[in-house]
This record gives sequence, C-alpha cells and structure tokens, in this order.
Amino acid sequence: MPIRRLPRAGHQRPLLFRGSLCLLCLSTFSAQAQEYSSLPDAPRAAPVVTDAMFYLSIVVNGQTDNQVVPVTYRNNAYFVEAGVLAKNHIHINGQQGLINVGELPDVKAKYDSASQQLVLNVPDAWLPNQNVSGDPLMNYTPSKSSTGLLFNYDAYYTDPPGGAKSIATWMEQRLFSNLGLITNTGTYRYNIDNVPNSNGDQTTQDGYLRYDTFWRFTDEKNLISYQVGDFVSDSLTWSNSARMGGVRISRNFGVRPDLVTYPLLQYSGTAAVPTTVDLFLNGYKASSNNLNSGPFTLTNVPYINGAGEATIVTTDAVGRQVSTSVPFYVSNTLLRKNLSDFDFSLGAVRNNYGVTNGDYSDGAFSGIYRYGLSNYLTLSGHTELTQGLALGGLGADVAVGTWGTLSISGSQSKANHPPVDSNNQLNNPNGYPNGQTPGIPDSSGQIDNPLGENVTDKKDGSQYTLGYSYYSTLFSLSALRSKRTVGYQDITSYTSDTRLSRQADQITFSTSPFGSANGTMGIGYYDVEAYDNSHTRLVNFSYSRSLWGQSSMFLSLNKTLGDTGYSAQLQFIIPIGTNINMNAGVQRDSSGNYQEQIGASKATPTDGGLGWNLAYSGGNNPYQQADATWKSHYATIQGGFYGNQGDYTNWADLSGSVVFMANDWFLSDKINDAFIVVDTDHYAEVPVLFENQKMGKTDKNGHLLIPTVSSYYPAKVEIDTLPLPADVVANNVNDRIAVKQGSGVVVKFNVEKVLSANITLHDAAGQPLKLGTLVTEQNTQQTTVTGYDGLVYFSHLQENNVLNIQQEDHSVCRVSFTLDPHHHSIEQVGPLACPGGATAGDKS
Repeated sequence: MPIRRLPRAGHQRPLLFRGSLCLLCLSTFSAQAQEYSSLPDAPRAAPVVTDAMFYLSIVVNGQTDNQVVPVTYRNNAYFVEAGVLAKNHIHINGQQGLINVGELPDVKAKYDSASQQLVLNVPDAWLPNQNVSGDPLMNYTPSKSSTGLLFNYDAYYTDPPGGAKSIATWMEQRLFSNLGLITNTGTYRYNIDNVPNSNGDQTTQDGYLRYDTFWRFTDEKNLISYQVGDFVSDSLTWSNSARMGGVRISRNFGVRPDLVTYPLLQYSGTAAVPTTVDLFLNGYKASSNNLNSGPFTLTNVPYINGAGEATIVTTDAVGRQVSTSVPFYVSNTLLRKNLSDFDFSLGAVRNNYGVTNGDYSDGAFSGIYRYGLSNYLTLSGHTELTQGLALGGLGADVAVGTWGTLSISGSQSKANHPPVDSNNQLNNPNGYPNGQTPGIPDSSGQIDNPLGENVTDKKDGSQYTLGYSYYSTLFSLSALRSKRTVGYQDITSYTSDTRLSRQADQITFSTSPFGSANGTMGIGYYDVEAYDNSHTRLVNFSYSRSLWGQSSMFLSLNKTLGDTGYSAQLQFIIPIGTNINMNAGVQRDSSGNYQEQIGASKATPTDGGLGWNLAYSGGNNPYQQADATWKSHYATIQGGFYGNQGDYTNWADLSGSVVFMANDWFLSDKINDAFIVVDTDHYAEVPVLFENQKMGKTDKNGHLLIPTVSSYYPAKVEIDTLPLPADVVANNVNDRIAVKQGSGVVVKFNVEKVLSANITLHDAAGQPLKLGTLVTEQNTQQTTVTGYDGLVYFSHLQENNVLNIQQEDHSVCRVSFTLDPHHHSIEQVGPLACPGGATAGDKS
C-alpha cells in the first residue's frame, strides 16, 4: 500500500502567520471606521486668476513669426500692445497702448496653453497680398566692356562667266570701352579685269564705299541708348523706318534679357492656412512656392505666346489639395502696365545708301512712343517732320480677353507737293498728261483717282490699319488690313522714289489638325494694290511634318489669282549620321515646268572643321552648285562654283577678325557681336570652357579669345585646372560675365605657380606628433593641424620656411626647412623633430 507522508510541524507556521496578519488588518480598519464615522469638509475652490502677464507668440490665421511678446490677461480678456497687433496686420482703428483683442471687430482670440500661443483669426482680406513670381528666365548681370580695337573683314572673290573678276571686301572697325562703341563699316571693291559694259563703260567703279559710322552708349540702369551718327529709326507695326544721320535716343530692352516687357500670367486667390502652390502651364509644371495664409497673386513667366491653360494646385499642411484651372492669353505685342517704349531720331535723311558715301538731304525728325496704359491696353503714337511734310498718327493694341489681340491705328500726312520721283517730277509712270491717271478700280471696285482728276491736288493723305491675331496650341490666326489714300506720304516716300501701296490685306492660318506629331498646315492669302493701281493676289498653302528619326518633309503650293498657273515644291530632308543631311525633291514653276532637285550638305562644326554643300537641279536648264567651308579659330575660308552646265561662276571668300586687347593681338573667326578674352596671368596651356563647352587652351601669353558671345547674356566662363601640374593653383576657376553689345571684355583668372609641401613632424622621441596638433606657418600665418603619422600640408610657401608647433604643455617649438623653387611637384619634407622649446631641421 502507498506510504503517506505526514506534514512536518514547521510547515504549519506560514498559515498561522497569515491568519494573524488578517486579524490585525481587520482590527485596524474597524478602528479607522470608528474614527471617521462622518465625511470631511469639501476642499476650498482654487483661487481665480483675474490679472496676469503671459509671454506668448502671436499666431494669425495659422501663421506666426515665433517672436515672444507680453500679453496681459485681465478679467477673462487678453490685452496686446497696439504696435504688436499692427505688425501682425490686425486692424486696430487708430487705438494706442494695450488693446483688448476680444473687443476688436471680426477678431477671434484663443489662448493655447500647451503651445504658449495667442491664436487669432481675422478676415483674410486683412493680411497682406503676397506677390509670388516664378523662377526668372535668368538673373540680371550688369554688362562690362574692356578697352580694345576690333577689325572685321570679309573678302569675296567672284569670277562670273563673261564678266569681270573682282574682289569686294567688307570691313568694320570698332573702338570700344565702358564709354561706348565707335564703329565704321564699308566695302572696298577692286576690279581685276576692266571689262566694259554694253555702253563701253566699266561695270563698277573701284574704291571704298562707306556704309555706317556712329557712336553708341547704353545706360543699362534706365534702359536708354544714345547714338550719334548713322542709324535706322525704329518703327511701329503701322509705320516705316527711316535711314538718317544725326542723333537718336531710344529705349533699349535688349540690355536686360531677364526683363519681360509684356503682361504676365496673373492669378489671384486666398490661402486660409499656410499652403504650397504649384503652377502647371498646359500640363507642364512651371513653378512651386510656399505661401502664408492670406491673399496672394501668382505671377509667372510663361514660356509660350498666345492662349493656354494654367492649373493652380494648392496643398495645405495635412495634404489637402484644391485644383483650379484658368484659361489665359499672353500677347507679346503689348507692354506691361506703366511700361514705356520710345525712339526719337533727329537728323538728316540719308539717300542712295549703298550707292554713294554720304548723300544726306533735308533735316528730319521721327518719333514713336508706346505706353502700357494697363495690362490689356497699349497706346502708341508716331510723328514725322521734314521740310514740306508733317505726319502724325495714333494706335492701340488691345487684349480681347482670352481671344487674341486687336490692333488699330490711324495717321494723317500733309505735304507741300504730291509724290514725285528723284528728279522732282510727278510720279506718273504711264505718262498721262498733267499728272492724270486712268480710273482703275481698286479691290473694292471703287475708283480712287477717276480719269481726269489731277494728282497734283493729292498733297494730303491718310492711312488706317486694322489687325487681329490669335495664337494657341491648336491653331493660329492673323489678319491685317492697311489702307492709304493717294496723297499719303512719309519721310521714306517723300524723299525717294519709293511709293507706298494703296491697300494691303493679308490673312494667315496655321494648325496641327492631327496633332503636332503629324505635321503643321498653313494657309495664307495676300492682296496688295500698288500705288499705280496694279493688283496682286496670292494664295499660299504649306504642310510640313516629321517622318522617321530626324527626317522631315515639306510641301508648298502658290497660286497667283488671275493667272492660270501655279507653283509648287515638295522636299524631303533625310539625315545621314549626325553631321550629313540629304535632301531631294521636285519643283514646279507657274508655267508648268518641273525641276528635280537633289543635294547633300555637311554643317561646319562650330568649334572648327570642314563643311561642304552639293546641289543639283535638273529640268530644261540644269543647275549645279558645290562649295566647301573650312572654319578655324583664326579665320573661315570658303570656295566653290554655281551655275548652269558650262556657264559657271567661281567664287571664294575669306573672313575673320583682328583684335587688339589686353596688350595682345589676336586672329579670330569673324566676330559678329561680343567676345571674351580669357587671361590666365601669362600661364599657357590652361583649358578654357565657355558654357560648359571646350574652347581651347591659352597661348604662350596666357590668353584665349572666345568669339561667339551673345551680348548682355550672362555666360559662364571657367578654366580647368585638373591637367595642370600640382604646383599650379588658381584662386578662382569660374566667372559669370555679361558683355556689352559689340564689345569685348577681359576675364582674368589668377593662375600662379606655388611652392607646396607635405611635412612629416615628429616629437623629441622620434614619434609622429599627436593627431590634431596645431601648426602655424610663420611667413604666411597659415594654420592647420597634424594628420595621421604627423603629416601636415602647406601651399604658397617660400624658399625658406618656419613652422610653429603648439605642444600639449602649451609651449611652442619651431622647425625650419628649405624648398627648391624650381621643383614642379609637391615636395616631401621630413621627418622633422620637434624637441620641447628647441628648433629642429635647419638650426637657427
């Protein structure tokens, strides 16, 4: 049977202890119940704070500047100094001192104890309007000009069949500085063969023919150009320019490529809380900006002209988005509000330009002025005065909402005599007596000058123009009508044989009906009624599209209304590789003759090299053409022939520039605008980059000329120091520079040879100095700390050098060393020992 073990006596003690503890607790609870037989009195209420001073930050419509200001709490109201409220755009109605914000109309106040803020809510209209602009096209960089001379030349040799061989050399001389630009242009012609014409005279005269001579200075701050000498006056869309010699003062927006003169896209809205606003133009993201709460105006520079759609997406702190789409129309023919444009020209009218050197006639004045009255209306005015003629006119360009731009103008002229030719004879091409012309009806069927009417009475005249334009991604439409009476004259027609047309109408339309990838189609109608009532009406159709790869095709049809024929052209362009283009097509003239065409060309590399062009046209009179171009940094040489089979004209051309600047002479390819001379302080073979493109290396004088610079555009110029020896350094390696028009500027980089060394330093025991020990070079006061193995590096050292070493006990020891000035790499020096308080190395 199983054995049962009896518990030992010691095992009963815990039970006895637990029982005793329970009895003790019950007796204690009973005693307490007897002592507190009645409830205690209720606690007294906490004292009420009626007057206190808090230091809080002010939050207005969710926005705070995080500045802590004193806020007085009194009788359940919050008082803030008037200046603090005004600074936070709270309307205080002229009150002074402490103001109870709860009593201000339209203001709600709440104390946030957790964040120690006084939160105010006010109408959004109280907050300042935030003007947010997108990223500018570029930043403004003031332009510069060094002092220098430039000589451009372009010598053209021609050998025509049966004609005289000749060389015509176009030349330009420029003197430029910060005081402006002086320039002179002209052509020298030399006839190699004196071949007479049918009258027995020499076809052209040898000698020099001057074109233009002037001085020009531009005030960039006020955007005004001053010019003295020869010039062409500016014009409006409904007026003509005049070639004159004298003084010209004009607005010049070209000096500020960052400035947008036409009205920009604007969108106004209100942000209830701090928000991020993103702008999308025609589906492409244009800008992103952070906004505070309150009203805002978004202004952006659209990269398009015409109609489009802007989508504004606002996102608050918790990610909630609101999207708004707004149609817009941008017209670059308008001026922004309060912006003006002008051109005032005073001088003598120049005649026979390109024929004689200086044929100046009577004094004259021509002036135009445009003003942006608003972002939707630009007004313009024009006047011309010369002996016997006065002209004045007004015009306007109006933005018609999002439906395009409407332009209108009217002008009146009054002259002492009707239009005459250069011999002061009445303009009467058909020889009718007494200035009478036949009654030929105009395009509207009206007779401007009935038979028998004397044109000598036509001394006064008028002109009006009416135009409309609309541009969008879907289609573009432009229409213009100009109408003149017989007696209308301006300076150009009054002082020359030029005659203004009586009426001109033109309508153009282009569209991509199947998407831009499937081509663009254009239609044009042109109707011109000349001064002698002759009428020309032309219809044009064109279509172009991309094919495979970079290939494309072009088709055009032209029809003169009233004639039986039409002309047409079909052309295909096919790239071969990256440099060669092939073209093939067929052409039809108005008589019905067809001519096949084929050609090939290789573009001349912009950084120099060979380019060529070959062309052949068949048909009844085959035509061939071949030429080649060699472009270098010093000049461009061209040559070739063209003409019908067995009847070729041979030609050759040499063009380039000679420059004197920075006490040096340069040969360059032809410089049409501005240029830069890089100066590396006489250090040769330094690579130079312009807008991240390699331009070459500096010459033995440390110079390199960059001829292809656009004036006023802030361009990046840099040098590459990586290929240079280790002992050659540059204090600056890049610069952004803008050059004045027609000028040059020296961009200097301080490249110099320096002595550099890696020095190993040890302590008195021959161990490397502790990492981080302070070391100072005594001559240049350069300071560094030791690296691993006691190594330090110093540049710009001298032949004899001393290092001061700060030791752990704050004592200073010195070591000296000597460098070889003819060494072309970083020298390795040491190890140099630094005994406490002594000098190591070369003992001093």
